Amino acid sequence: MKYLILTTLFFSFVTVTFSQCQRPDTTFENNVYYYSANLNWSSSSNTSYYKIRYKEINSSQWQYKNNIDSSQTNKTLNNLISQSIYIWQIRTHCDTNNINISSWTPVDSFITTTNACQTPTGLTTSAITHNSAQANWDTLGTADRYKIHYRIINTNSWLNLNLVSGTIGNTNIPVLQQNTTYEWQIMAYHDSTLNMGSLWSISEVFTTGTFVYEQFDPNVTSSLQSNLCNSPTEFEIIITQLQNEPDIGTSTITTDGGYFDIGSISFGDSVGYANFLSLNQNIESTLTAGLIVGPNYAIINSYDTSNSLIGFFAIENTTSGVRVSTTSPNDGNNYTSGYTSNINFTNLFVNPNINGDLNILTELNSESGELVSINETIFINCTSNIYEISKNTKEIKDINLLGQQTSRKNIFQLKTSNDGSIKKIIIIK
Repeated sequence: MKYLILTTLFFSFVTVTFSQCQRPDTTFENNVYYYSANLNWSSSSNTSYYKIRYKEINSSQWQYKNNIDSSQTNKTLNNLISQSIYIWQIRTHCDTNNINISSWTPVDSFITTTNACQTPTGLTTSAITHNSAQANWDTLGTADRYKIHYRIINTNSWLNLNLVSGTIGNTNIPVLQQNTTYEWQIMAYHDSTLNMGSLWSISEVFTTGTFVYEQFDPNVTSSLQSNLCNSPTEFEIIITQLQNEPDIGTSTITTDGGYFDIGSISFGDSVGYANFLSLNQNIESTLTAGLIVGPNYAIINSYDTSNSLIGFFAIENTTSGVRVSTTSPNDGNNYTSGYTSNINFTNLFVNPNINGDLNILTELNSESGELVSINETIFINCTSNIYEISKNTKEIKDINLLGQQTSRKNIFQLKTSNDGSIKKIIIIK
């Protein structure tokens, strides 16, 4: 009986000893800023990992940092609310099954405030247009980067711009609505890790202007490298638009003669090139044959230098000539910033077998419903050139009708030359 009692006591003792898991006995905070804080603790033995919970003091919901490596003795909390009181605790997990764990440490606390993170001042707004504005501020000597957000006034959602270098004191606010009042604010990060953030500045308010668009007046120039009839040639189309003209929605180019030699190409063949040049873009692309529907219709794809599809259009042979048509994708902005677009078909177009004018009609519809028609004429030449060849000849003798050499006058003669030619003459004296 005594043996059984001792055995039972021994196993009870082992079980109690194994269930103990030591919690950290020291906790404290440092590097506390407006939006972050560094939590510290003393290490404990037999630790598998640590777990932290934290919250604003009046909140009912804890937030957690799980699976903190056992070798760590500190953890940074980010995305905190500025000028708020937080409480936190930590406990030890001595196994990976969440069975053998310590109790939570006593509650520790900190306030998210600092004197080390100055807020930018001197906010002004300039270069205000119908769809953009320039935000300006006084730079800070200790700032690493700035963050700017903006919104339509009296709305809830802020939009963030890309971070700006700490040495720069302005940035552009793009894609705004006309006749609309906005507000913007700025904060500074005083370190490269974005932990030392300042408070947001007071709001700077501005109102965008009214957009005044230009007349829809695109310029189109069509040209052929060769004007010889019934011969393949490069066919080039250049379209230009000024800034603030309405965007082109659809375009159609037709001729009253000639044809595309679609039967000579296969899927993937290169048929030309294109270039798009604007204030902010320079896109070079290759034109390749896509879907081919018989000898009179094909889709031409445009691929940029990274082999990405950036557009396509249709070419077709009609009963009278050719047609090139395309629909521009809507970019969400009905007005252009100005550009020059060049499309070149390389020896795919064949001139008509006529001697006379080739008429080219370009019809452009804007996204705002305007139509512009442009007529051009190129002369196609089928005239054969006749060249007269002149020779230097020398007369060598005169002969009569009997084939005898003579020098008599007032007689019918045949004059022979050194090139074998013969002239018939009558000499009257």
